[in-house]
Amino acid sequence: MPRRHTVGAVLTQIVAFTALQAQVPATPAATQRAEIQQAVRAYIEAHNRSDAATIADMYSRQPGVTSVGDGQIMRGWDRIREAFDQLVGTAGKFKIDIGSIDVVPLGPGYALALTSYSLSLGTGAETTQQRGAMTLVFQKQEGEWKVIHDHTSTQAQENGAAPSAGVAQSSSPQVQTAATSPTPTARRIPITDGQAVEVKAQHYVHYTFQLPAGMCSVSGRVNGIAGGNKDFEAFILDDDSFRNWSAGATGARAYWQSGRVVVTSIAVTLTGPGTFHLVVSNMWSIATDKTVQAQAVAECAA
Repeated sequence: MPRRHTVGAVLTQIVAFTALQAQVPATPAATQRAEIQQAVRAYIEAHNRSDAATIADMYSRQPGVTSVGDGQIMRGWDRIREAFDQLVGTAGKFKIDIGSIDVVPLGPGYALALTSYSLSLGTGAETTQQRGAMTLVFQKQEGEWKVIHDHTSTQAQENGAAPSAGVAQSSSPQVQTAATSPTPTARRIPITDGQAVEVKAQHYVHYTFQLPAGMCSVSGRVNGIAGGNKDFEAFILDDDSFRNWSAGATGARAYWQSGRVVVTSIAVTLTGPGTFHLVVSNMWSIATDKTVQAQAVAECAA
């Protein structure tokens, strides 16, 4: 056979094989992997736009949805939505980049996605960065992949390293809201110093604090030390929500809440400027007074 005929035959076979490959449909596993990876990218892009509504819509509204971030657990779609609402107005103040996305099938209609991430805060010479990893568990509901659980963890920082930052909480998720830990030059705002205080039955105590513009990390601990089961409820409200809540009106929204507990740690990122209230409530108790110790402080970037 002449050489030109041989080359032509080979090319014909290559073209035919390529066309045959194009006709072969993707396997279910490959389709699922591509869909999950696209969902993860959309999730991160919504964070970078500070699009709280889109992020919340990506979570399942079924009971049992959870978001975990660096030891903080959020349960239920309403609580997760409230946490992501803190992203509103923070567009451009941070950026999340992710690495490769591994997808692990978990059975029909379920899959787990795993990826590393880096969170950059600030701009120019003042940019700090934190690295970590996240997992997202998806369930296919009515043809759409919805997050039913997320878990985010950040790497510990060595001495002299950039200040830590987490993707929040989620707890969102917990990707949770972008949050910064205190820096050596942070502004420290005391909220309460840990002195014991009595909370009468059907009453509450509250600690008012002012935050400057920017993101502030609030941390602390509330401990029940006397009275009945020593239990209480604690939460942080902005000024409008506190006025609504204290008047018994609807519309109050908590940025952080403990549920009914005996002891709890406070860990939440708030965006100022604004007036906020740390509330310790004994409202449900009919006749039993409680004594609690509350210690809290806000750390805001200088």
